[in-house]
Amino acid sequence: MTGLVERYANGKGWNVGTANVLVEGTSDVRYLRLARDLWQRESHHDLFDSGFAVFEAGLKDDGGVQGVVRELQTLRQMASQDATNLMTERKFVGLFDNDHAGREHARMLCEMDFRVKHYRDVFLLHPIMPVSNGVLGPELQRRAEAQNSSCAGLDWEIEDFLSEDLVREFCNGHPRALIRKYEKAGRVHHEFSRAGKAKLQAYAVEEALIEDMIEVIHLICSLRDYLGLEHEAMRP
Repeated sequence: MTGLVERYANGKGWNVGTANVLVEGTSDVRYLRLARDLWQRESHHDLFDSGFAVFEAGLKDDGGVQGVVRELQTLRQMASQDATNLMTERKFVGLFDNDHAGREHARMLCEMDFRVKHYRDVFLLHPIMPVSNGVLGPELQRRAEAQNSSCAGLDWEIEDFLSEDLVREFCNGHPRALIRKYEKAGRVHHEFSRAGKAKLQAYAVEEALIEDMIEVIHLICSLRDYLGLEHEAMRP
């Protein structure tokens, strides 16, 4: 018998697992999959095994922060009903960019549904995504804020995990792609044009090496940790 989640996901074209990360858009998914593929060829570890899956909330206007809020609520409700009906148990968490919109919508989602908790069900991207040591919620939030205190207030998106060498080489060849950049405590947030983001993604697919994607690999390992999956042996 097919559960509610599976039927809904099939209609959306999502390949859901048992431990799922909902992200804002296709760029996040493509970078995460690229990092997974590079690391699998190098180490033979599959960062997407054990039921781990990542998919975008929607395409274009259907995605973004509002899409994560909408779809996470829907999927969590369906997963709860499936579990009650003894169907496959599935977990869903939301991952937001650490910008004004992401911070506000993560906060709003937790206020709308008291069952959704920061750093257990919704996460913000940080330069350092600390391991949980099995403890989620307020303790993990304190750890994340402490380890990122030197760059507090700096926006952070998936592209900011790429190596500085890769981004510099890209910008040298595409000088109009970068609008501006912000630096704090050695961490750099890049603001690209919409077209620039697409070109950077294509460039990374063609040119990125393991060392250019190492922080994205660390991000996947941390997400696996937060979902209760094996991660320590998989880390670079």
